[in-house]
Amino acid sequence: MSFLAGVLFWFLRLPTKIVAWHRLPGGLLGGLAVGGLRHVLREENLVDTEKLTPADPTPDPDDNSSRTYDGSYNDLTYPTMGQAKTRRFARNVPLRYAYPEDEPAILQPSPRTVSLELMTRHEFQPASSLNLIAAAWIQFQVHDWFGHTTTDAGPWELELPDDDPWHEHPMRVDRTAVDPIWSPDEGIPPAYINTSAHWWAGSQIYGSTDERSKQLRSWEDGKLIIGEDGLLPVDPTTGVDITGFSENWWMGLSLLHTLFTLEHNAICDGLKREYPSWNDERLFHHARLINAALIAKIHSIEWTPGILAHPAVQVGMGANWWGLFGRWVRTNVGRIGSSEILSGIPGSRADHHSGIYAMTEEFTSVYRLHPLIPDEFSIRSRSDDTEIMRPALTDVVFGNSRKRLNEMFEKGMSMEDAV
Repeated sequence: MSFLAGVLFWFLRLPTKIVAWHRLPGGLLGGLAVGGLRHVLREENLVDTEKLTPADPTPDPDDNSSRTYDGSYNDLTYPTMGQAKTRRFARNVPLRYAYPEDEPAILQPSPRTVSLELMTRHEFQPASSLNLIAAAWIQFQVHDWFGHTTTDAGPWELELPDDDPWHEHPMRVDRTAVDPIWSPDEGIPPAYINTSAHWWAGSQIYGSTDERSKQLRSWEDGKLIIGEDGLLPVDPTTGVDITGFSENWWMGLSLLHTLFTLEHNAICDGLKREYPSWNDERLFHHARLINAALIAKIHSIEWTPGILAHPAVQVGMGANWWGLFGRWVRTNVGRIGSSEILSGIPGSRADHHSGIYAMTEEFTSVYRLHPLIPDEFSIRSRSDDTEIMRPALTDVVFGNSRKRLNEMFEKGMSMEDAV
């Protein structure tokens, strides 16, 4: 970022020295102040856990205009940046604060006690400004962004009181695996590998490996596999939909994965009409780019302002996508220069700021919104709002998800009603 822009953002954040950004009068002032704070966070709160050196990449020519399955070559200067199962999580805190405690200190107080005391739901408190799609959406996104591996070294074991209802005593919790090439000689805390591509790439739909991604493709007109019933195929062993990532599965995820698989195929149809000479490979990769951009746009200017319904967030996220000149100028005139400040992030220069591009451990810790999931669900008809069924949470998870969808269709609900 230029010196002039840095000075500008320094002035923009001055009001926050006096009052918190969310208490500033008017959405515009708060939004500008948030922009200043974002600049500070980008410069001071992105901390590498590994060093990449520039490489002389020799990518396939198609890698210059499409995403690879595993996220490699998204940055041609550093081909492995953001690559699935290769690159570490970064940090949002100085590394000297990121060293884990040793046993037994790490288990004091007991994580089970902390969970019960601070996180037990005694009564569901609905977020009245949102619907359940918001909860499904954030899990849908998280499954694109990050995942940890577990170690074979044995689980954590938590001693429990005799009257604790947990099904096993002691409670066993898998340990996260440290990057196998990490060494204390690096002079940094233990670091961990992301099993997903760090990039915002729709990998929850498309997968993060060559093998998985190719299993999902129909190999005709660029499309993904979809059943004759308009639903994703089902794994006969688990009863769960076959898609890029299907852990922690429930009905809300099934609907979103199905919706964006159908969207991918619809994009392929549109591209095929416009570019009839394109082959299956080119149609697939261009449709993926468009679909991933659509997902990013929905998250940036619809989901985030919806869940954080504050005037400053409305202004800030709008400027984040469209730039300070706003949507009308961006849509009707186009970009004015390459700066994200004036015309938004899409189409601006790549800028990794103070660290290589990577999801952070702190991000994975806080980006959890489980309280949005209710204990039971009211499934209603779109046409007349009558209740079709009222399943409990346990009735819509894992293999039960498809069973409930099939029951809905048997009761006359269409796929359009469901999604």
